[in-house]
Amino acid sequence: MPTPNTPSVPEGITLHTDTLYRSAEYGDNWCITWADDDSQITSMDDGDWLGSRAGGENRRGFHNRLYRIIGDARDFERQELTGYPDFSGPEGSWFGYGIICVDGVVYSAASRTPGDAWSGPFRGIKLLKSADGGQSWSRVDRHGAERRLAADDEARNLDTAEEMFSLEEFGRPHLQQSAYPFSFVDFVQHGQNNGLAPDDYIYVYGPEGAHAHELLLARVEKSQLGERDKWRYWSGEDAGRPVWSPDIEQRRPVHVFPDRSAGGDFFGWYSWLPSVVFNPGLGLYIMVNGGTYAGRGLTSSDEDYYDKWMHTKTGSLGFWYAENPWGPWQQFYYTDYWTADDPGNLTYQPKLSPKWISEDGREMVLIWSDAMKDDEGKSHTVNYKWNQMAISLH
Repeated sequence: MPTPNTPSVPEGITLHTDTLYRSAEYGDNWCITWADDDSQITSMDDGDWLGSRAGGENRRGFHNRLYRIIGDARDFERQELTGYPDFSGPEGSWFGYGIICVDGVVYSAASRTPGDAWSGPFRGIKLLKSADGGQSWSRVDRHGAERRLAADDEARNLDTAEEMFSLEEFGRPHLQQSAYPFSFVDFVQHGQNNGLAPDDYIYVYGPEGAHAHELLLARVEKSQLGERDKWRYWSGEDAGRPVWSPDIEQRRPVHVFPDRSAGGDFFGWYSWLPSVVFNPGLGLYIMVNGGTYAGRGLTSSDEDYYDKWMHTKTGSLGFWYAENPWGPWQQFYYTDYWTADDPGNLTYQPKLSPKWISEDGREMVLIWSDAMKDDEGKSHTVNYKWNQMAISLH
């Protein structure tokens, strides 16, 4: 069990707005891992981060791509992993979230929408695997069987039960309409190539789809990540020790976030996907997370909860710490409505870089997405790109 190197724990943060950087090209969501070659690899949705595809930076489809980040927070270059399956196009509609590099192998989880465009809730995930640094990829079915997928392979968009790692499974209703657990996920990051992990498990977080403020957790031995029946689900504690069940129906939330703001605005289904990194300087896990407000009336109705245009207000932002990858999580910063540099910001999906951490652990880098509107009222335009700034923990 990691223990802090100092007697103190975080009590707040400072956001260094003078370090704010935004890339020129479009994209969002930015789940990120630290690879064995010292680069970082990030997933990106709905954009073209290098402006290199046909149509340049204005080409925005429903898909996900992967990019390699080389350098430090103040000076880095980007490279697209062109061997990754190209999910763009109306027949696709996949969005990439969880990504992890462990023992030189990169895993990427792509979530499937219900239709041929952005909407929710997600139906499940396709698990992809690369053993050569992201040059070539295979899909992994729920039994661990692999099949090579070239970038333009027709099979990349197949979403049958045989092709998917999970598909419309173990749903629970919000009020009447159901959504699915672990239909979009992120992995706990333990330094470069997962080299700081305290055990042989990969830890996987995801919101309870129909009640996104309830945070779920699973773990699986790293050699068995691609075998769904080997996953074990957090189902509570016994005498202070975590209980892991092979039965996903026994799942319980490992942490519960607010379901609405202090003013009564409800969060929607597309909320509370955490970014959790181990901070070796502090000997602690740091989580950043945020809620995205529901659509239209911002109520708890199914219609508002699942509305696809949920960026009606800027999202919330919070930070938590824990000594274990499963918590318990202690909050040290939270605001219901977070803006970085403009009251018109519509922030969502905050992330932490697992690499850009100071030696003493007190300096980290926050990355986020922003659906800010332009002067004509069109959302996802002004800052719909990679946003980052340095933060201090104190």
